[in-house]
Amino acid sequence: MLELGVKKSPDGSSRLESALSFFAGGKHANGLRDCIYGLAIQVVLRVGCRIFDFDVHALRDYMRDPVVRRGIASVVRGIAEYGVTKPQLLSAPFLVVWNLTNLCNLACKHCYQGAGAPSPDELSLEEKIAVTAQLADAGVVAIAFSGGEPLIHPHFFPIVAEARKMGMFVAVATNGTMIDEETAHKLENAGVGYVEISLDSVRPEVHDEFRGVPGSWKRTIQGIKNCAHAGLYTVIATTVTRSNIRDVPELIRLAKRLGANRFTHFNFIPTGRGVEISSLDLSPA
Repeated sequence: MLELGVKKSPDGSSRLESALSFFAGGKHANGLRDCIYGLAIQVVLRVGCRIFDFDVHALRDYMRDPVVRRGIASVVRGIAEYGVTKPQLLSAPFLVVWNLTNLCNLACKHCYQGAGAPSPDELSLEEKIAVTAQLADAGVVAIAFSGGEPLIHPHFFPIVAEARKMGMFVAVATNGTMIDEETAHKLENAGVGYVEISLDSVRPEVHDEFRGVPGSWKRTIQGIKNCAHAGLYTVIATTVTRSNIRDVPELIRLAKRLGANRFTHFNFIPTGRGVEISSLDLSPA
């Protein structure tokens, strides 16, 4: 099982990923051994579908997604190395959050990163591509790009392309101010599967005061609309503090009106620039 889940085929995927691709209708051009693995997996999955009365065609459609195949391979590899555990131990992180840059166009008072100017030691494009390949080779299933503001950096879309080419799921956490209609469609075409946009309040003055830039609320709202219209899985994220906790019910209603798929919230953590305001005790009472 370990060899099946870990050993690489000539195209760089694990043998299990290759076998699942074969089951999903992909071509098998990786040698006799991989063909045997592929046929064996087909038999196992077909028998399993028959036993559990599951539509084999629906399973085949599900397996066409390379992220699904990579996720299954990650779990199998974890079981092979550590046995069945609760929670299940994996041989590599399922998700890596990558602060792509410290560069940001806002000056949020509660920024955990203290973002603003780019860090002097940020990776070059070639180094970022190498890191992406290392994460893929380790078996990482998903990358969430954050910052700073990742969409402001010219390396963002090239790195997204590399991650998607390597079969990884891509998410992005953004302030939304950079997402015009063209950028929203570019994100969708690039294969970004999850866009999380920060919104602090239904009241523009509260959001803008926290973000440090007048007019940012209006641009963020438009960014959310553009993502939803482009068909992206759109999430509104709010850091809940004493100053906006009463807004949460209306924020949820606003998320629905804007076409967002989900509302999520975080607690305030006094790190980065947030250390400067921790004495105000912004945590909700």
